[in-house]
Amino acid sequence: MNLFLPEGYSSTIKLVLGVAIAITLMVVDHRRHDSLQQLRDTVAIVNYPIQLAAETPGDFIKWTSESISNYNHLLDENRRLNKENLLLQGGMQRFKALEEENQLLRDQLGASLRVGERVTLAEMTKVDLSPYRQQIWINRGSNAGVFTGQAVIDAHAIMGQVIEVTPFRSAILLITDTLHSIPVQVLRTGLRTVAKGTGRINNLELPYLPRSADVRVGDLLVSSGLGGRYPSDYPVARITSVGRDPNGATTIAAAPLARLAVDEQVMLVWSLDEKLQAVPVDEPAEEPAEESADEPVNEPADEPADEAEQGESEE
Repeated sequence: MNLFLPEGYSSTIKLVLGVAIAITLMVVDHRRHDSLQQLRDTVAIVNYPIQLAAETPGDFIKWTSESISNYNHLLDENRRLNKENLLLQGGMQRFKALEEENQLLRDQLGASLRVGERVTLAEMTKVDLSPYRQQIWINRGSNAGVFTGQAVIDAHAIMGQVIEVTPFRSAILLITDTLHSIPVQVLRTGLRTVAKGTGRINNLELPYLPRSADVRVGDLLVSSGLGGRYPSDYPVARITSVGRDPNGATTIAAAPLARLAVDEQVMLVWSLDEKLQAVPVDEPAEEPAEESADEPVNEPADEPADEAEQGESEE
């Protein structure tokens, strides 16, 4: 047919035939919809693999793009969360430090209330824990009223006493120093003795107890108050061992309860007992003075009057 028709007519005839076939199929499908349903299903089944094959590259590209986008988003989110986590951890460390400091101050306040003394807080500035010298330095001196021999405690127990004072700093001799001794009392039995330093930060010894002394491991040692240097009934140490040396003498060791050279803040103690006793001493001294001042005034005024009356009656 193409032999007898010009080249332009061939494409036109094909277009017309295609349109005619399409219109015919549309009319038949409209009038005989049910009869052509099976044909449509068959065509759909045959066309599904082809359609799936055609859509797969696009779906793969879309899935890959979304996966890469989600991965980058997760990386960014992870970096952001890590940064926030670090910032929060830093903030928590600050709050934790503040909480610990607050708790320490509460413990120290509670300790001062238990002791019943007037106290002043001070900060540790230097530590010397050689076997020959166990002492610390604090940032309070004579300008703050610190004096030699003043008792020093922490939130847990007695630490030592002031041995040197400068205007702005003071040296504290710890109870573990070999030159230090503190009068103590076994809380369970009331037995009094002396605890001596050994030059070791975690050890005291009780050398003056007899073999028959009722002392057990775990007994609490408190200050007896003898000598007036330390407040009484304040924790000092806890007995850790009770034994005998080769010579048969009793060897008793105790561990200090104060956190020596660990606590950054300590407390200087002023006893209130002396101030409470000073009030009654002054008052009686004033009362007799007032009575003695009243008596001489009244007696001379009365006696001359009586003598004058006697003289008139005699006359």
